[in-house]
Parts: sequence; structure tokens; C-alpha cells
Amino acid sequence: MTIQKYEDWMRPQVVELFDLEYGTDKGGFETLFQNFYEHPFQQKQCIRIVSLDGEIVSGFQSFFYWPVTIDGKQVLSYQSGNSLVHPQYRGKGIFAKLLNYIHQPESGLPHDLLIGFPVEASYNSFIRNKWLNPFNLQWYVKVLSPVSSFFSNPEVQLKKKWGERKKVSLASSNKIVSVEQSAEYDAYRFAYESGDYYRYTFEQNGEKVLFELKAQRRKKYIKELIIGKMVASKLDQSLINEAIKSLIKEVKSSANFTMLSFAINPLSPHLTGGVEANGFKKIDKKIYFISKGPIADKTTDWSNWWMFRGDIDTW
Repeated sequence: MTIQKYEDWMRPQVVELFDLEYGTDKGGFETLFQNFYEHPFQQKQCIRIVSLDGEIVSGFQSFFYWPVTIDGKQVLSYQSGNSLVHPQYRGKGIFAKLLNYIHQPESGLPHDLLIGFPVEASYNSFIRNKWLNPFNLQWYVKVLSPVSSFFSNPEVQLKKKWGERKKVSLASSNKIVSVEQSAEYDAYRFAYESGDYYRYTFEQNGEKVLFELKAQRRKKYIKELIIGKMVASKLDQSLINEAIKSLIKEVKSSANFTMLSFAINPLSPHLTGGVEANGFKKIDKKIYFISKGPIADKTTDWSNWWMFRGDIDTW
């Protein structure tokens, strides 16, 4: 078994591997593969690794460029994702070898920071691979209009009132570690994302707070609006509280959603303070967050890391 960098001739086999894993029609992953990995923003940056049995692709692992900013500066950061091993080759330690390859000197793959949001099935494999789990995203929910939502189409209502999501560049406070918010990065995300997305900006005394949201339906009748990302130009509790309060007011006046949900870093006093001040309730649901690399190794305080549901590649 050989572990090496991805080459273009392997593409049909990798696409077939995804189709097999997710049950899509033959070649169904082809368009997403192109938009996700071969967009100009990503193509020369992303790291793709395969395991080969002769000329058979038995596994695939990627680290896609995910521009995290620390102290107002971008670091060389990647998110781990789309980890697959063909069913016939599982149980042979291939996944661990794919993860380890990026750390081998001969790989020639420099990085400052790796992050990930693994599912339950792969979480322990990452931990065994010495990834850190400094916190998990904690879900909070706020009930909005459960009765009215039953008879409404809030996705259409909100789109009509707020309009289409637009590309935005907004620098986050230097006191916050977060994924970059830029029009260039938006162009990449917009190219492969699908769903009902919205954006709302709150302004106060020259400062801005940007929210990205997405609608989804649970069990057909629960019409949920998810806050996927929050960007604040200043780390100020009053600003954050007022921004969330304004968002709730605007959503309720524009559409009839059953509830509003938000997954946040529970170590952040500003985020927990903001949701609790606005009536959100913590529920028994979390998203794993993991990290590895030089920056993660030297980080002792993770309370200023603003990572959200919208920072996951599958948002």
C-alpha cells in the first residue's frame, strides 16, 4: 500500500469512492468535486492524499485551505475533511496513514494549523492520531413562532424580505481567532454550497456584526433557522448582546420560523453571554472541534476561538 499525493488521473476513482460512500448516482459527486477542490481559490492550495494498491485508489484524505486569522493575520491553515477508505480496505490502518502523511518531512506539505469537525465514527481515530480536542461547539436554541411556522413558508418569507446573500468582506476583531470573512472566500463557498442562506448585518457606533444563517427543516414540520457564523469588528459584550437581540427581532418580524439555533464555543464568555442574555437555552447536542499543528500545540487559551457550524465545509 502506497500513500502519496493525489494526481489528476485518480479523479474518476476518487469520485467513484464518494459515490459509493454516500449512495449518489454514478458520477454524482463529479460537479461538487470540481467546485470544491478545483475552484481557483482552492485548487493550488488544497492538499489531497490517497492510498494506492497498485493503481487502485483505496483511500482518500484531504486538507482544504481554510483561512484562519489570528491577531488579524492569516495563518497557513487547513481543515481536514472528506476522509474515505474503500470498504474492502478498512481495518488495515489506512486512515491513520493518510492522516500522518502530511506530517512526514518528505511530504513537503508545510502548515501552521489544522482544524476539523469530525463525526462520531472518526473522532476517536483523530484523538489516537494526537489531535487536540480543546472544546466542542455547544448548541443553543431559542423558540420563535412554533404555531405560526406550521402554516408558513418562512424560507421564502425571509428571502423576500432580506434578499439574496451577498459577498462581504469584514475584518474580525484582532482579539478573535476566526475563519476569515472576505468576498474572495465567499465566492469560493458560494460556488459549491446549496440551500437557503441569508445574511444580516448589525451596526452600532461604527462597529459591525455580521451573521450568516441557513434554513432547514427537521421532521418536516420543524422549520429551523441556524446561525452559522458571526463576525464582530469589536470584541465587546454590549455590542454582541445588542446584535443578537436585533437579529432575533428582524427574523421574527420577517418570517415565521419554529426556532433559531446557534452552535458556539462554550469557552467564550462573550458568546455564551450573548446567547444567554437573549433567551437561548442550551441543549444536549454538540459538534466536535479538533486541532493539530504548531499553533494548536502552543495555544493555552481557546476562549477567543470563534468557530461555528458555518465554518464546516458541509455548511
